[in-house]
Amino acid sequence: MVELEAWYDVDHDGPTIVRTPAELDAVVDVVTGWEGRILVDLYVIGNPARGLNVGIHGQTGRGALYYAAGHDEWFSKGTAPSPGWSPDETLLYYYMNNDTEFPGDCEIPLEAVRRAAHEFMATGGERPTVTDWQPRTPMPPAGSAE
Repeated sequence: MVELEAWYDVDHDGPTIVRTPAELDAVVDVVTGWEGRILVDLYVIGNPARGLNVGIHGQTGRGALYYAAGHDEWFSKGTAPSPGWSPDETLLYYYMNNDTEFPGDCEIPLEAVRRAAHEFMATGGERPTVTDWQPRTPMPPAGSAE
């Protein structure tokens, strides 16, 4: 198990240091209570080249993941947020009030998002295995299908 930096709160000057699974749950719980689609950026302390963006949309009980290690970049592979939503459309998650585009078919149950964050911490920054993944490819503009 490794210690993580959790970046998510625009009102903090730095990261929240996460040393235990309970501290990781506390971060997820706080963001789950916020409105909208919010990102928590997790980085392994001492190895910032490995990162997991944990997307949380508490109102729907869903979220999304983005994993990066070196040149490998992956999004979670799930379903669209609602029937009729095209997987070609993008979703916006917000990292400290900044738009971040995710594929329209990236959302997975929030419990899987939480398990992925714990697996990332437990494995020292490896890509979690609790979900299917899709490689990062260029995406069309948010909210529009091409």
